[in-house]
Amino acid sequence: MKKFTAARFALLATVMASTSIFAAPPTDIKAAMIARCADEAVQLKMTDSASANKVCSCTINVQANQLKLGEFWEIQSTAMKGKNPSSLPALKRIQGDLDKCRAGVKMNPPQLPQQSPKK
Repeated sequence: MKKFTAARFALLATVMASTSIFAAPPTDIKAAMIARCADEAVQLKMTDSASANKVCSCTINVQANQLKLGEFWEIQSTAMKGKNPSSLPALKRIQGDLDKCRAGVKMNPPQLPQQSPKK
C-alpha cells in the first residue's frame, strides 16, 4: 500500500475542489473548495466527515495563504499531467504546514467507485 502523504492529499484536495467549483456560482469560493474537497474525501472513503473538513480546510488555507497564484497553478498543472509535483520548490516550502494539517488524522488511500459492467 502506498503511503498517502500530505502532499498527495493536498493535490487531491485542490484538484477535486478546483475542477468542480464552477458547477454553481458560489459567493465564497474558498468555502466551496473546502466543502467539495471534504465531500470527495468522504465519498472516496479516505476519512470521516469531521476529519475531512479539518484537513481540507487547513490544506486550502495553507495554499491560499502561502502560495502565489502562479505557484498554485504550477502545482496543479504538474499533478494534472500525472506527474508528482513534490519536487517543486513551492510545494517543498509549504510541505511542513501541509503535514501539520493531517496530524492526528487517519487517512486511507482513496477507494474509487467500481464501475458497473457494460452490457
